[in-house]
Amino acid sequence: MTWYSSIHPQHAVQGVASLGLIAITTVGIYVGVRELLRPYHAANINYPPMPKTQYITQDTEDSLSLATLEKLLKHYNFSIRETAAKIVCDRAINDDDVLLVLLYGITRRDYDERMKNLRALAMLTDQHTLHRLNTAEGISAFVKSLEQCILTADEDGGGVVLDDDEDPNSSMIDDISFDEYYLRDIAEKLCLMFLAQLTEKFDVDLLVRFGFVRRWLAKQRWGPPEARIDNFARYLKYRDNRIADICRRLRDSPSGRKALEKAGLVAPRQPLQPKLLQLNLRASGSSSTATAGLPGTSNEQVSPRGMAAVEAATENSAQADAMIQTARGVLGALSAVASAVPENAGEGDAGDDVATSSPISTTGGSRSGQPRPPSQSSREEQRIRRQHREAMVLNDGSRPLRRDDIIERESD
Repeated sequence: MTWYSSIHPQHAVQGVASLGLIAITTVGIYVGVRELLRPYHAANINYPPMPKTQYITQDTEDSLSLATLEKLLKHYNFSIRETAAKIVCDRAINDDDVLLVLLYGITRRDYDERMKNLRALAMLTDQHTLHRLNTAEGISAFVKSLEQCILTADEDGGGVVLDDDEDPNSSMIDDISFDEYYLRDIAEKLCLMFLAQLTEKFDVDLLVRFGFVRRWLAKQRWGPPEARIDNFARYLKYRDNRIADICRRLRDSPSGRKALEKAGLVAPRQPLQPKLLQLNLRASGSSSTATAGLPGTSNEQVSPRGMAAVEAATENSAQADAMIQTARGVLGALSAVASAVPENAGEGDAGDDVATSSPISTTGGSRSGQPRPPSQSSREEQRIRRQHREAMVLNDGSRPLRRDDIIERESD
């Protein structure tokens, strides 16, 4: 017999129960202590501090000297260089003296000097500072710069000149599928870019005032004098560049259109006649009587505009005749209905007085202002009389009015 056979089975069961109880107690103590220490653990965690964002105030920017900004522009850090460049641009665009110097520079004859100042203006301005250029000095400088682009013909470009083998009567719209704007000089395109943005955001009055049409637009290649109007119209129709955008805004403006007409790029408008014709509204009148007062309808030659007016007058006269015929038919139908009403049909309540007191009579005359006798009929008789006066006319004016078009309400 082995040594464990001497152990009683009851003692073995008690040992297993004790071990299980000890394990459960240990797990419970561990979980309980962990839950009790959790708040203290969360409160004692030290997280690394977040870096504070530091901003440059306006006072800090104003305190920076030019020497400091020059050093910051040469810094190895890109963010520092960008911030310094923004500070310099903001100072320059808000300084009137610097702006006048740049505007004066774009009007110089020297091409390199113009380009240097134009590029500086392009870098300084954006949609928030564009209004600084919408002044008399700014618009005048851009127009002068465009004029210098025409006059300049040196080897570096800048001018608009014709080649030796090019036809002087050719225009910019000879080929509708080829847009020559993108081959223009960069100085000219920069000026047009500024003017297009200014006219889009503001108006074209200053542009017209300083002679943009006369000094630059009219000097472009629009072809021979007899074809300038047609070529200009075709250019606005087939082109979608900055020149076309500016020209459309000029055309839509009263002052701009006047300048275009003076330059021979737009046909002048014909003055409106206060009274082109006298329509004869008689039912028996014909369409020829409506055009009797028009100029050119006798033995003299009729112009295309006169022919258009005659056709419009004829159509209006026919429509007026049809409307008059319909109105007379309706009046006749109402007269026929009114004739079926008894003589005392006008007697009734207040609603009948309002309906029958109109100054226009169905028989053609006007009612006298004599007072009516007091009502001596019952309400049922008044209702029947009102039913007798109700009728409906169905006719759209395309045919003569007939008796079948009048529908009377039958009494109950």
